[in-house]
Amino acid sequence: MNLKVESGDIAAWKGDGIVVNLFEGATSPAGATAAVDKALNGLLGKLIASGDVKGKFGNATVVHTIDKLPAARVCVVGLGKENEFTLDRARHAAANGAKELRKAGAKKIAVVAAGGGGAADAAQATAEGVVMGLWRFPKYKGEKENGDVEEVVIVESDAAKKSDVERGVAHGKIFGDATNFARDLANEPGNAMTPTRLAEIAGEMAKQNGLEFYVIDRVQAKELGMGSFLGVAQGSDEPPAMIVMRYWGAGKDAAPGFGIVGKGITFDSGGISLKPGEGMQDMKGDMSGGAATIAAMSAIAQLKPKINVTGIVAATENMPSGKAYKPGDILRAMNGKTIEIINTDAEGRLVLADAVAYASGTLKLSPIVDAATLTGAVVVALGNVRTGVFANDDAWAKTICETGNDIGEKMWQMPMDEEYAEQIKSDWADMKNTGGRAGGSITGAWVIRHFVADGTKWAHLDIAGTTNIGGGKDRGYINQWGTGVPTRTFVNLALKLAKN
Repeated sequence: MNLKVESGDIAAWKGDGIVVNLFEGATSPAGATAAVDKALNGLLGKLIASGDVKGKFGNATVVHTIDKLPAARVCVVGLGKENEFTLDRARHAAANGAKELRKAGAKKIAVVAAGGGGAADAAQATAEGVVMGLWRFPKYKGEKENGDVEEVVIVESDAAKKSDVERGVAHGKIFGDATNFARDLANEPGNAMTPTRLAEIAGEMAKQNGLEFYVIDRVQAKELGMGSFLGVAQGSDEPPAMIVMRYWGAGKDAAPGFGIVGKGITFDSGGISLKPGEGMQDMKGDMSGGAATIAAMSAIAQLKPKINVTGIVAATENMPSGKAYKPGDILRAMNGKTIEIINTDAEGRLVLADAVAYASGTLKLSPIVDAATLTGAVVVALGNVRTGVFANDDAWAKTICETGNDIGEKMWQMPMDEEYAEQIKSDWADMKNTGGRAGGSITGAWVIRHFVADGTKWAHLDIAGTTNIGGGKDRGYINQWGTGVPTRTFVNLALKLAKN
């Protein structure tokens, strides 16, 4: 899809459809919507008065212009109440409008950026909404859906703001494309997206973007003492891969920098503690944290912040076999700590144990954030709306929550009291890999915390709920499965840390 900026009057723009905005409770159109209404001889105003066009958040109404405008259709999208408007609502509105026009068969559309802040921020949010909203994954379908939108134009009426809008749109496209990259990876089936293939894709991305890249294979992982990672991997015939991508924005003489770590279980059967068959097909997406890590590194490389950033993905399958690790086994991670296995389906924390030990202990990265579809317990606690944030530093957790909330990847800090760590004490090893049902997302985070080097700021994002919103339909720019969360949070954290 081609995304560009033009200055001028959207009412005079020629194409298949245009998107304009309306606040809830407005009795008459304003701004660009008013200009379109005037060209339509007051049609929009009449539809607003009759209640056929509403400004309620999430609404999108397509109206045929019947040759009164150069554009064949106009889509009026609701922004909700003006005092509740945010840039994230602008993202959703742009997505809703673009999708409605696509449904009507539009190939070339134009959008007005809605936003109460600066022109660049409004344009970035609009571009993100359009790019993410129009994402689909038809790769394996024989019968194709309505054709894709081929061109989207962001129209700015003030020519003096065009350069700001162009900058915002360029950034928005990078953020949106990165999120869609993560979605593509997460939606690939497990027979196509093996650890080896995930490493190949990461390597191709790294080469395109000038990143340092290497993979720690099974032999090297054994030499490094990554017994926890290899324990999970031993049940599968697919070789594991600890994928490492390094961006040197501040130079190799500067501090090692920011670390992003992702769980990359390309298929999770549960292992010997086999999952129920119902819903197991969705376990192709158990590498969503790894997908977000790879995608975020691609965006960071393009945005070029002056900070060093390293992305690490612990990729393997978790399968049952005669070689698979078993309940009762004891694994030793690379920092020397041992873990008694209670349930082989609690494998994400085990692969992350060695990944964060390598990130913090060997590479000396700080701060670090990891992302994983770790627990069903976080879905019970927070549903499909917010990602759970667990950290050893409250200030770092606050930064992550604020960053995610600002860009629509909603976060919520969860407790990490020492008492929860009591639940994972073992009679036979340094810890158990599960602590029972009570506080399951917290005890899972505590397992990972034991492998963070002393003095390292660390946070864990449990995205088990937010990577799959369910509900039977998309929500604005948020797709139902493999949402790409928390790609944009990772990228914005890098930008924020670089500024500071």
